[in-house]
Amino acid sequence: MGWFRLVRLVARVCLPFAVLAGCAGSTVPYVYKAGEFNRSSPNFGKEPTDITSVTICYGTRGSTPEEIRDMAQTECAQFEKTARFTDQNYQTCPLLTPVAAHFDCVKP
Repeated sequence: MGWFRLVRLVARVCLPFAVLAGCAGSTVPYVYKAGEFNRSSPNFGKEPTDITSVTICYGTRGSTPEEIRDMAQTECAQFEKTARFTDQNYQTCPLLTPVAAHFDCVKP
């Protein structure tokens, strides 16, 4: 009976950490759209007709600079523009994808 309690205790302690570690390792970079879910925004549910910048949220473990740059370029190319890196920070994106890479979309 003592062995079973020990196994249950270890499972209760280790399982949450294993789940969090699994979530942190499987993050995929994505285009951050501020206010995307804000229903009171005048642009809610509408596709943009033009953009001046794009932000990519990513984690440093599962992403390469080339992948981030290509994502920004793809987003800007929809509006016949090219992506130009401006800066990055840790204030914009959520915890599992903490790095925000900011790009300006400029006419070529």
